[in-house]
Amino acid sequence: MEIDQYMHHKVKIIVLATAVMLLWNELAAQYPESISSVDCPREKISALLSQENVFTGEILWFKIYCSSILFPGEELSSLAFIELVSSENTSILRKKILLKHGEGTGEFKIPENLPTGIYYILAYTNWMKNFGEESFFRKEMIIVNPYQPFSNKYDSLSFVEKHDETSVTDINANKLKIIPDKNKYSTREHVTMKIETVSLPGKTITGRLSVSVYRKEPKMIFSAKKSKEKELIKAPENITFMPDYHGILLSGKLTDNSGHATPFAFVTASSPGKGTDIKSHITDRNGNFHFLLEPKEGEKEIVITLPAGDMKISLEESFWNGFRGPPDSLVLILNREAVSFLKEKYACYQLLDRFKKQYFIKNTPVENVPDTNVFYSKPHQLIKLGNYIDLDSLREYFYELVPAVKFAQRNGEIEISVLDPLTMTYVEDKPGIFLDGILYDNFSAIADIPVEEIDRIAVLPTSYYYKDFSFGGIIDIHTKKSDFNSVKPLPNMTRFIYPLSHVAEWRFLSLDYSIADPSDRIPDLRFLLHWEPVVRIEKSGEALIQFYTGDVKGIFVVKVVGLSDDGEILQAESEINVY
Repeated sequence: MEIDQYMHHKVKIIVLATAVMLLWNELAAQYPESISSVDCPREKISALLSQENVFTGEILWFKIYCSSILFPGEELSSLAFIELVSSENTSILRKKILLKHGEGTGEFKIPENLPTGIYYILAYTNWMKNFGEESFFRKEMIIVNPYQPFSNKYDSLSFVEKHDETSVTDINANKLKIIPDKNKYSTREHVTMKIETVSLPGKTITGRLSVSVYRKEPKMIFSAKKSKEKELIKAPENITFMPDYHGILLSGKLTDNSGHATPFAFVTASSPGKGTDIKSHITDRNGNFHFLLEPKEGEKEIVITLPAGDMKISLEESFWNGFRGPPDSLVLILNREAVSFLKEKYACYQLLDRFKKQYFIKNTPVENVPDTNVFYSKPHQLIKLGNYIDLDSLREYFYELVPAVKFAQRNGEIEISVLDPLTMTYVEDKPGIFLDGILYDNFSAIADIPVEEIDRIAVLPTSYYYKDFSFGGIIDIHTKKSDFNSVKPLPNMTRFIYPLSHVAEWRFLSLDYSIADPSDRIPDLRFLLHWEPVVRIEKSGEALIQFYTGDVKGIFVVKVVGLSDDGEILQAESEINVY
């Protein structure tokens, strides 16, 4: 039996992949240190939080920074994952954050029913999972529910504070410099700050700065119930998780009805819509498959086609879901300074709620621009059915307008063949019939689609090779809605909505008191004065920040974070006094 070009190509890929994997395992066993340092570049990740401690009902904004030794020439990950984890190790909130040049922003709306306690922010990438959760960014924080009682433990002794252990550079390194126009400000006064980056010795900021200005919080004391040594970050023995490299990875596993992995099976994926594209993957020895999707925000509808209808897929869980090795169990100890701060914030919180004045607004949903790209070259024919007189069936349109495509009925089933107009011979391979962007080989169902639902037909009547596919011509049909609802999915198809990345739901509202309004008697009781996740750096190497103070007096912390051109996460901190 002759092996066709497609199968020959697939066999070569399988043999090559197997050889590479065997070589990797052999080298890793003989030279573990060399392999881990050269072939397993580590990523570092950090997050700037808009506040260190929040009340329930508040919004916690964050900016994520991620880099590796390859940065900025290559970015390993286009996606970061962030979780809010309770002290009981329950993942409360989870989001995927799209990374562009190592940066991504998002927010958590803290549920109003959360109990007061210690929580953790956990951030990581898919690639970092290979190195274990010791490599993740983690930060303890306090969430206070002002409407639920909680016990206070006072202690006037000196406490050992648990500091955040991240890749952020020490503040006293003077690699960023914050220069306010004044040291003291009155309430509702305009503040202008200059941030200098030119003092960096041989370094520049590649991306954009992020800034948070919030009321200085007393140090919340964490007392550990038990002591546990910090685990070292080790090189992975095996690469289990692939990076979201230049896209968003969709991973899963193919099994048969008995639950056994199906190795070396051909799986395809595509999406209904205005465009037409198709991806393919051969499962590995464990039945795993991977598809790289376009890095976008929002959701995407996916149709995965399996080799047979009696097979099943299970998608890989994207999130880590809390800690695999929970950290030290911590007890919150509130001294009098902390209690006084929380009582003051609670009073302001109640007044804000009574006046119904919000300092954040809900974003207007923005619809994604439909993808109209097609994978094939310019078609030989493009027919808009609206430009022709109405006919009774799709077969009649092909018969009258597309002589290169022949419909035939055998044993009650429709068969389609393609005639190459150059050679005037029928193309041997099976044609690729696409409906609303999905490869669909039930020709009888396509022939039965009411013609009034069809918008256009594109025809390419010649052999066409695309990635792992070999088509005996292409027939691309799009309905007016392009939603792939004019036919039933085939038994070997799985259709689902896949979340790509977080879409910002809320936006921080910066107030402007440049024009006094005598009728505005509502107090401005914000503890978060300013949140600006994207601050552009001018050619001079400087950036400008402007905002207004509110009616809350006291010391406010100014935090600035940026990313240097060699991937170092830089941070600066300053204070201003509002009196």
